[in-house]
Amino acid sequence: MNKNDRSSLLEGKVILVSGASGGIGRGVCEAAAYHGAKVAFLWKSNREGAAQTQEMLEEIGAEYLSLCVDLARPEAAAETVLQVEQKWGSLDGLVNNAAVSESIPFVLIEDEDFAKLMEVNLFSSFRLCREAVRLMVRQKYGRIVNISSIAGSHTIPGPVHYAASKGGLDGLTRSLAHEVGPYGILVNAVSAGIFEGGLKSTIPANHLKRYQEASSLSRFGEPRECGEFVSWLLSEKNTYINGAILSQDGGTLG
Repeated sequence: MNKNDRSSLLEGKVILVSGASGGIGRGVCEAAAYHGAKVAFLWKSNREGAAQTQEMLEEIGAEYLSLCVDLARPEAAAETVLQVEQKWGSLDGLVNNAAVSESIPFVLIEDEDFAKLMEVNLFSSFRLCREAVRLMVRQKYGRIVNISSIAGSHTIPGPVHYAASKGGLDGLTRSLAHEVGPYGILVNAVSAGIFEGGLKSTIPANHLKRYQEASSLSRFGEPRECGEFVSWLLSEKNTYINGAILSQDGGTLG
């Protein structure tokens, strides 16, 4: 894909994407850039993956900002949004995708394991939402999309603390949407199934096999497919979907 293929769905919009060194995060960056957005993407430790995301954005011809950020730091969210505002003067869309997971049986999960995972999967999204909303309220416009998971709303095999974090993110999405809707800010979540890349590598092989066999499409999702869905939710085409937890699992769970 190159700059000659770009559309105008998000033309001129400033979009911030966390967890964008691979998987769904990179897919969101790719689709947003294709649709004309200026993309600020966050990453922490995957320098090689971040370089690949940057190279992809350059090939498309998008304006971008690459930020190495530890979102577990409470002050990181405010610093990040300020950097984006200083570069482009606004923030039109936020995509909270940063997440971690680890396959640990429930009885072996320690308090520290739970707290560390929540810090990234839920608290960082809360903080980025808070900072983004402060700016979006002044603009009287904004779009927020939280990347959740089917683990947050379905009874499926998976780490309990991960499922709890995504259930919390769903609740944050619904409540925040109700509060900020009057300011022209729409907040939604994508309840994602299993997509190639990203956290797929943390899922045991037997669970991956069961998921694929249960899928009506008999496959895992491609990150760009999620990116296209998210791009529409971020756009001005979306005028009346708010506070929704929208499933994107390929028909796996019926």
